[in-house]
Amino acid sequence: MAKSKGRSKFELSLETPNEKPPKNPLLRDEWIDEVCENFVSSSKANKSYYRIMLETLWPPNHGIPGPIVSQDEIRQAVDDLRRKKHTSKKPPKPYVDVFRRMRELQGEEGLTGIARQGVNFQLVKLDVTEKREPRTKLSNDEWSIVLEKYDYKCPVCGRREPEVKFDQDHKVPRSRGGSNDLDNWQPLCFECNNIKSTACRGCDLDCQKCSWAFPERYAPLKISSENIQSIRKLAHELNINVHDLANQILYDYILSTYDS
Repeated sequence: MAKSKGRSKFELSLETPNEKPPKNPLLRDEWIDEVCENFVSSSKANKSYYRIMLETLWPPNHGIPGPIVSQDEIRQAVDDLRRKKHTSKKPPKPYVDVFRRMRELQGEEGLTGIARQGVNFQLVKLDVTEKREPRTKLSNDEWSIVLEKYDYKCPVCGRREPEVKFDQDHKVPRSRGGSNDLDNWQPLCFECNNIKSTACRGCDLDCQKCSWAFPERYAPLKISSENIQSIRKLAHELNINVHDLANQILYDYILSTYDS
């Protein structure tokens, strides 16, 4: 199996698929088996999803580069697998974490030969880099400490369980040097965590000043609609920039408060 050093995040471009069968028909099965045997993920479910994704990206009797496969096609393959293993009378809900699993394949599992453009993916090369440290999960006691620190609320949207489901989120992503120390964890709701993942993708700004990593410091302030309209009206009457006016009001209030 080809090995390479370094790591990228879906930096490869989609290429023209090679529809010619490989000279060695067993190469595809052998490569998939070897990759799957060396997964670092501790989740049996995720490992099974990784495998079905790879089998979809490299179908039998197809060369490399493999076919260009949509996210919906990959989701369908995962859903088919889940239905086969499903035992409840209620049908399983459609799988929603396709992009996250694909990102883990490319990241934690080192399959940097996966290309992405929009909602389409392609196995362009068989390169496999060194594995990342497996994603960790906090113990119940550690998670309780984090939840208490954030008053059992999502620090971004302020919602609580059971209205939302919390994810254990690294404030500074591990791909940007974030640690597994307790101070680098926060309870983001599923929705906010997904938006954060999108915002982090390809970002090279300072994580220490990011509103997603440190919402308690840098998240936008929530101002009532009534106050917003009042400031806009006053700014219009004074013919000045509304943002300058809002900052001046805050500055004057803070200055007068500290002076008193």
